[in-house]
Amino acid sequence: MRKLFFTFIGLFIGIGGQSSQPHLYQASGIRVGISSYAMHIEASKKFNIPVLENSKVINRYIRTGKLVSVPISGKGYRLHRLNYSQACLVPKAKAILQEMAKKFQVSTRGNVLTVTSLTRSLKDQCRLRKINSNAAIGISSHNYGNSFDISYIRFNRQLKPNLKLEVDLEKLLRSYKKAGKIYYIKERKQSCYHITVRNY
Repeated sequence: MRKLFFTFIGLFIGIGGQSSQPHLYQASGIRVGISSYAMHIEASKKFNIPVLENSKVINRYIRTGKLVSVPISGKGYRLHRLNYSQACLVPKAKAILQEMAKKFQVSTRGNVLTVTSLTRSLKDQCRLRKINSNAAIGISSHNYGNSFDISYIRFNRQLKPNLKLEVDLEKLLRSYKKAGKIYYIKERKQSCYHITVRNY
């Protein structure tokens, strides 16, 4: 009986298998293993920017250059309507976004990515919670200015899933992760890749 009890506990906490790890809903609607998302938060803290409380704080960091504005469009990407985030990132995250978008456009012969979320303040997060009950649970890496989301069902400014382009996008993300430049999570609920840039 004692052996059976500990076997059950081992399965519950996920010993020996990632799929059975405990889960946690995070600020952007992600449901992932605690240890998996913790890497995103730890990477965010290394930019030495505290959790961004509101737009006033974000604007102050923009004025000092610790956050930089992201144009509505560029080579290989376009920003979708940003209702719950602001078009800015830490400089390194902006550079990575633009670099990846250019590579995607070249490798796929002209296709364009759709960025659906950028920097989110805690106030933005509270507004988001009105339509997403998971939004305010925990701290999101979006709250630090080094994360952004790229849709895998919107390409070339159209809401139209494209399996080939989705595969091409994930292949690109894997190469950046392998190089130690980013972490990423595929969000099923939001139909996007949540990407956190590392301060490498």
